[in-house]
Amino acid sequence: MKEYKLVETAEAGNLPMVVNTWTKVKNFLCKEIDFSKPIVLEMTAKEEKVLTEVHDFLFQEIKFPELHDFFFQEINIFNWFKKKDK
Repeated sequence: MKEYKLVETAEAGNLPMVVNTWTKVKNFLCKEIDFSKPIVLEMTAKEEKVLTEVHDFLFQEIKFPELHDFFFQEINIFNWFKKKDK
């Protein structure tokens, strides 16, 4: 079924215009977006569960003391250079 839109110009009068695929794509790409409105995501329960699990995995705390001590050990670069020169 074809969609028709009324064109109101001085030359054409009140004639119907066929809305084709290019017009739909152009209207979709060039529509105005109001950035002041909040973005609302509607998720199913399963999607929300997966998102929560991924978030918890990415932001989990390191619970291994040896690993924590390895990452946060003090390094003195100047002593390392002195030892290397000898």
